[in-house]
Amino acid sequence: MRGPLARALVLGSAVVFATTAGLAHATETPAGAPALRQARAAWERGSFVTAEPLYREAIEKGGLAPDELLEGYVRLGSMRASAGKKDQAVAAFRAAAILDATFSVPTEAGAKGATLAAQAKSDTSKFGSIKLTIDAPKEAPAGKPVKVTAHLDAAHLKIVSRIGVVARDGTTGKEFTRETKPEDAVDFEIPSELTLPNASIAVRVDALDSRANRLASAEDRIRVTGELAPVAGGAAGASGATGAANTTTPATTTPPDESPRKGGSFWSTPWPYIIGGVALAGAGAAFYFGTRPVETVSVGQVGVGAR
Repeated sequence: MRGPLARALVLGSAVVFATTAGLAHATETPAGAPALRQARAAWERGSFVTAEPLYREAIEKGGLAPDELLEGYVRLGSMRASAGKKDQAVAAFRAAAILDATFSVPTEAGAKGATLAAQAKSDTSKFGSIKLTIDAPKEAPAGKPVKVTAHLDAAHLKIVSRIGVVARDGTTGKEFTRETKPEDAVDFEIPSELTLPNASIAVRVDALDSRANRLASAEDRIRVTGELAPVAGGAAGASGATGAANTTTPATTTPPDESPRKGGSFWSTPWPYIIGGVALAGAGAAFYFGTRPVETVSVGQVGVGAR
């Protein structure tokens, strides 16, 4: 990444977390990762004609972290601004502002890009950036399940497809994941299989779109204290419990509370209506960006039309 861009992409929002935080599935490569790598390479070469569709492909294929998603929308807006595509640039910048209203515009966007980004931030200012927080205990007793709660601001419920949690014990590598429908407060229970003595469990909650892009994430860490309670049945039972505690198992995933995310286009969700400049329904009200919606806006591979 070039120096000016590295300074320009300032991720000031507290809900944005880098992928190096250590909770991404170690054995999984996000579907959008290959296109993202190619998009970055094209951007570095100054080949915006190549980079733009690759960034769109990365977002469409999904699995991007908040900082990666923000990068995609900021650069899409910048490239479109430099190409004179005003409406499409504003649409991409609106998406970026929903993720992080403090984003900065790369120098590649020029003065026109800065102006359009400011317009997009003004358009979304009533609702601001998406806010996701996690409520988790600092300590938990060994062998007991632990409850964590994800809190999502009500104004952005409409654009979130699922709320997910990832919990991992760094010692054994055991992992627990679960997803459910979005609510302003969602409780998850980390099972006792992860709460082994002296474990340090990293927990992350995610606000996901229909392609598993992380619109926002929040993280915390839980330290497990105490010892496992003796198992009824004498020494044999206690031995069995000890054996279980010392067994390292591969990462596991529990089924979601609700039915899995349905297939279909990413653009069938409410998210395009925000980035496309139509309306954001939140807190019981509809808010229109600007004085009137544009007739047609294309942010991804499918155009979004005004109602």
